[in-house]
Amino acid sequence: MKALVKLAIFAAIVFGAWLFASPWWTMYRIVNAAEDGDREQLEELVDFEVLREGMHEDLRASRDDGDTDLLDRIGDAVVTTAGGAAIDTFATPGGLAVLMDASHVAPGEDYSWDVEREGLNAFRAVSTTESGDPGPQLLFERRGLSWQMVGVRV
Repeated sequence: MKALVKLAIFAAIVFGAWLFASPWWTMYRIVNAAEDGDREQLEELVDFEVLREGMHEDLRASRDDGDTDLLDRIGDAVVTTAGGAAIDTFATPGGLAVLMDASHVAPGEDYSWDVEREGLNAFRAVSTTESGDPGPQLLFERRGLSWQMVGVRV
């Protein structure tokens, strides 16, 4: 009986450590993969199909204002088409590497990342530049015992 209790306590400690550390470990891996241009690692850590679809949905929702004016509809179509092409270009390993490099936004600066938990199955990685300006936020979902990036907020 004592062995069973010890085993349960050990399992609880291991699970708690994983629960605490795994988002940070995932962020470490994704930042290093982006910096190194490691496409295989990024494809493992990011669900690019879900990422692209979510970004397309956000774009469509931002343009759906219910206006029936012909010029407004034409403008919406142009923005949706151009924005869709930009999303398809960005939501790739190379595009993600550019997004995660703060020097493209603020030359000479890097992002620092913080993890904000959203329950047991999701977390948000929030970035800030060295000068304190906000950067992108990466959204993650738990997939089994690992995490995958499924969204981004710029």
